[in-house]
Amino acid sequence: MQLNIVFRDWLNSRKISGQVLEDFGIYGEDQIVIPVLDLQGIFSFNKYRRSPLTDEKPKYWYDKGAKISLYGWWKAKDEKTILITEGELDCITAWSHNIPAVTSTGGAMSFQKEWVSLFDGKEVIVCFDNDHAGADGMVKVLDLMPDAKVLFIPDRANMKDISDYVASGGDLHTLLKNAKRFDGVASVKEDMLQRIATFQSVYFHEAYIKAHTKSNIQYDRPTFDNDAVTNAKLYPIPNLMEFRGNKACCPFHNEKTPSFNYFPKTNTCYCFGCSKFADAIDVYRQKFGCSFTDAVANLNKLV
Repeated sequence: MQLNIVFRDWLNSRKISGQVLEDFGIYGEDQIVIPVLDLQGIFSFNKYRRSPLTDEKPKYWYDKGAKISLYGWWKAKDEKTILITEGELDCITAWSHNIPAVTSTGGAMSFQKEWVSLFDGKEVIVCFDNDHAGADGMVKVLDLMPDAKVLFIPDRANMKDISDYVASGGDLHTLLKNAKRFDGVASVKEDMLQRIATFQSVYFHEAYIKAHTKSNIQYDRPTFDNDAVTNAKLYPIPNLMEFRGNKACCPFHNEKTPSFNYFPKTNTCYCFGCSKFADAIDVYRQKFGCSFTDAVANLNKLV
């Protein structure tokens, strides 16, 4: 069974490798055919993806009698770390970069409770689309697996999912280093404050807080003093750590050769070792082990 060369070229342009297409048995002449195997690796049904050259709907459909399945489990079951994605193309994109991944065939909100035990003893990272549906789906997975980490797609134009990120040149292994574990509403609120301060989307945070607020009333974004955050970021980072020639050993990972570079014009730092970007607030928090709110307050006393 062959894959239309136009479809193959399009999938390759999305950084999905020919080997992975072969491993997952992707084929099709008039549409992309995605064979779905059950937990034991036995063929269950086909899922179809309409040609990427058309905007016709629906984009996806299934064989009659198909049921929600955990796509990719047969390949990922023995891995220690597994990425849960939203959709088959994101899943095989991850595999194309040697990152074990699975997805539910039924969409963002279809992860099943009976699958949870499969992940016992594994590190789980969840990365769904950067939109409201993806956020709700990640909240559902976290409710089922509280120890799972969450990974956010960067806020860029025309970038909503893993496939978009990788197709635009993003390094998925580097992005995975930013996965975060939240231990409740308080930690989600704190992360939300930081993202709002840097103009990043907070779909997940709003969905999580709404789902875990007893009144279940839409959570209003917390207010903060923009001037206080701005002033805190102005505090000279060299006052918090020692640099030699604008270089220092990175405080965010262990290293012997300095790769943490300071940029005086913006009072920011970037580590060429672990890809960490940091401002004065980040460095202060890392040095003193405090919250975002406390760091802003304390830095304002120093400015």
